[in-house]
Amino acid sequence: MSRLSSLFVASSVILLSACATPDFVKETVAPVQTSVDGLGARVQAHDDRLKALDGRVQGSEAQILALQQEAAARAQAAANLPKPPGLLMSTVLTDDKIKFSSGRAQLTEQAGRELDQLVAKLKADNQPVFIEIQGHTDAAGSDTVNQQLGLKRAEAVRLYLARAGLPLARMSTISYGESAPLADNKTREGRSANRRVQLIVMR
Repeated sequence: MSRLSSLFVASSVILLSACATPDFVKETVAPVQTSVDGLGARVQAHDDRLKALDGRVQGSEAQILALQQEAAARAQAAANLPKPPGLLMSTVLTDDKIKFSSGRAQLTEQAGRELDQLVAKLKADNQPVFIEIQGHTDAAGSDTVNQQLGLKRAEAVRLYLARAGLPLARMSTISYGESAPLADNKTREGRSANRRVQLIVMR
């Protein structure tokens, strides 16, 4: 009887295990599936952010190119040249380097070091160039105030370059105010990127 009982118990365990297997699998797989679904959603969200960032970068590059072309056209008209001068280099001095505080036009020591590097390069090249210095702001404040602030920022850079030995006659300034942003003014990072000076060096 003992042997029969053992066989019966073993058979019962096997049968119960067979019956419970689908539930067990379901309980085991469901959390894993949920985790996989969550990971997939995060990956998709990451991809979407990368695409959005790529779109913003491409938009910024297009904006910078448009500003370069406008500068070349102005230089051509001012010098009465048969064709626009060639672009030698374009330097965008953003808030990360120039450290323009909101509403301010003063240059910091760090900004001076960045400009010193530009001056050293131009002097080493020893070629006549024309530099258009474009001042830009974020969208805080009125259009009129930002237009004036952009010009003050550009003039601060021109004055620094002149004191470093570049001829004033071969530099011009223009303010775009808030009209040519590189980034979204709704974010702190975007406003910081928009407070900038762009130098277009042409020959």
